[in-house]
Amino acid sequence: MLKAKGQEEREKARRSNYHFMNTGRNVIPKSTFSKLFVQYNDIAAYNFEEWVFRSGMLFQNLQTWWSNGDARTIPHEGIDFCFFRDKSGRVSRLGKGAKIPVMYDGEIVHIHDDFMGESIYVKHNIGDGNGKVLYTIYGHTISGNSHGVGKTVCEGDIIATMATTTKKDKRILPHVHITTVWMPESLSCEELNWEMISNSPSVILCNPLEFLDCKYKIDNDVCAIPGSE
Repeated sequence: MLKAKGQEEREKARRSNYHFMNTGRNVIPKSTFSKLFVQYNDIAAYNFEEWVFRSGMLFQNLQTWWSNGDARTIPHEGIDFCFFRDKSGRVSRLGKGAKIPVMYDGEIVHIHDDFMGESIYVKHNIGDGNGKVLYTIYGHTISGNSHGVGKTVCEGDIIATMATTTKKDKRILPHVHITTVWMPESLSCEELNWEMISNSPSVILCNPLEFLDCKYKIDNDVCAIPGSE
């Protein structure tokens, strides 16, 4: 009962922040992340048409998108980029070491290992008017040495490359996980981890697609089995 009540309160707050984002009072511009992701990784050479998501790749989905679509222990905290379609209709995957741009201006405030690589937390100068600021999180990455904690970044800066996930779990294709979240401005960045992001009542997860200027389709027929093309 307590868990359900907490989830209800977080969803109410999430809807409130969505309204804030879309009022004339303070509209957050769509990020150019998708356009730059395509540019930096030569995806345009494939005559890029759109991103392709299986349902399990989407925000708050309750199933995985690999293997047999097993149930997740918690709803998906963001979205996963892996597949794209070209203008001829062919679906391809992101290449090894894909370069990952940051969504907005900000500061890298925390990096920690995740089960496939590293998660990078970026704090942005975007507030909700209620004491919270926007963070973006980039999971399953390799940060390298040039973009460490304390580094100031501008929208479009490359902050990491995509990790090779198949070495740690052969069921899962390499992909980039993106989370967008409102968190208290006073929060200690050293406390940041996925358990806190998923469970803290002071954290409000949002659908990253609301922040992105990108074309996409949902297609559950796309093959997510490593080794098959």
